[in-house]
Amino acid sequence: MKKVATIAPLLALLLMLSCSKDDGYDTYSYNDPTLYSSSGKVALSEIILFLKPYIVADNGEKKYLVADSLRNISVTINGKKQRPSASYALDTAHVSNKSDVGGYRVTTEPIAYPVQIKVMLHPEDLQTAGEYASLLNDYFVLTPGVYIFQIQSFDVSSAAGQQRTIHTPTLSFPLKVEENSSSANMGEIEVEVTSM
Repeated sequence: MKKVATIAPLLALLLMLSCSKDDGYDTYSYNDPTLYSSSGKVALSEIILFLKPYIVADNGEKKYLVADSLRNISVTINGKKQRPSASYALDTAHVSNKSDVGGYRVTTEPIAYPVQIKVMLHPEDLQTAGEYASLLNDYFVLTPGVYIFQIQSFDVSSAAGQQRTIHTPTLSFPLKVEENSSSANMGEIEVEVTSM
């Protein structure tokens, strides 16, 4: 009985000490946007940008392309090709002042197509040995610094509904990668498209 009398107060004391401390953090908190890794570092995994393709009409006015999305957006970072991306789909049915210019459906209202470019290839997307070999050959982590970001090309629908590839070899921008940041915002990028 003496053993129980000595152990009971010790257990009660341990229980009170372990439950009384409130460090201010919820056990499961989804309000904190910080990403954690075992190394304490966060690598860049996505680049966000807004493409605004346009045509210059005969009167010199900018006319912005109207399409549901831009597809097969091909980019390189320091000369290394990234996985082709597509913009998010836009509902352009209610865009006003639409007309056909240079073989494209256009409007005078600026339209920015949001694009999310995944920088890191996730292993679950790989299916063949060749894809794994390409990953190993092209693998590099963007450490903090400045890189050359180039938009090589993208596909857009013409007024007739056919896909057309727009080549943009001169679209180069500095990409600044900051420490412990999982994404980089490139902002809005206007792209002049020539008539068909």
